Amino acid sequence: MKTKFIISTVVASLLLSSTALFAGSYHDSVTSKEAKALQNESNVKGQRAAQAKIEEVNDREAFLAKVKSGDFKKEASKEETQRLNTTLNDAMQKHKQHLKKSPKEFMQGLNNTILALKAIDENKTKEATDLLKKADKDLTTAFKKEPKLGLIPVNDSAKIITFNGDAKLIKHIKEAAIKLLQDNNTQLAIDMLMPLQDEMIITTQLIPSYIYPKAIKESIKALKDGKKEIAKDTLLTALNATQIDTIIIPIPLITAQNMILEASKLQKTHKKEALKLLNAAQDELQKAILLGYANNYQKEYKALDKKIEDIKTEINGKNMVVKLYENLLKSFKDLGSKH
Repeated sequence: MKTKFIISTVVASLLLSSTALFAGSYHDSVTSKEAKALQNESNVKGQRAAQAKIEEVNDREAFLAKVKSGDFKKEASKEETQRLNTTLNDAMQKHKQHLKKSPKEFMQGLNNTILALKAIDENKTKEATDLLKKADKDLTTAFKKEPKLGLIPVNDSAKIITFNGDAKLIKHIKEAAIKLLQDNNTQLAIDMLMPLQDEMIITTQLIPSYIYPKAIKESIKALKDGKKEIAKDTLLTALNATQIDTIIIPIPLITAQNMILEASKLQKTHKKEALKLLNAAQDELQKAILLGYANNYQKEYKALDKKIEDIKTEINGKNMVVKLYENLLKSFKDLGSKH
């Protein structure tokens, strides 16, 4: 599935679209006219083989009609869209909270380094030297405050791939794709499987702070010696030394967690609604398993499902269910950290 990178502040704009599966078209070598001819025993030898071919064509047509049916489309309800919006924004905010904040002095030094590079391009050697000296001073201050500065995050973005459907639909799609693969309709099977992703991919760009003091000092010396190209190349090398960290968060897992949180607030006054949310959370966990996100955490996912089942059993009780919710939400948090 081709998707575009988006800045995290506009993540919500992607959530209003619904997912529809493209089944593609199928052309069989046996036309309706030929099929009719095959039914005439006088025209064709081996009537049994011919009849089998006709049945095979009919089966394929029936199967593809099923593939193209409305069962493969599901519009996200307003409530689901709002929940997904909240879920993804919360995940992005938690990610930002865990990132090391960029020290003000370091960012000032980085900005002056970029301005110095521009000045070198414009043959403003003195201006470039002054900017680099300011950058050097800023970095010295930053490292005094935090000697082990390490990697500094300078940008982050999110790519969202959503699947609007339940666990039953995923099973249906996978079974259909298997049948297509068995019949060598590989391209159609690929088209069918492409939407089976439900994840938030957070990409963070980090720069190694420790390379800048040396690079700046070398550039100042190169400018003093009249070696502008060396100064420029040294700064460019430092500025291009970035590291990309990628985190993949299964949307069904965090959606299930939010559903559990909603249910915990409703369980005393609206028990039916709470049970509905608990069932939906179990379906989300099943989605995560069917989509392959649970492969390394099978025990943890089964444990979560069991704990939800325990809450459903005890939901008409008195105080026990509150502790069960607390324990379950902690288990979600622990599994999310592992992911």
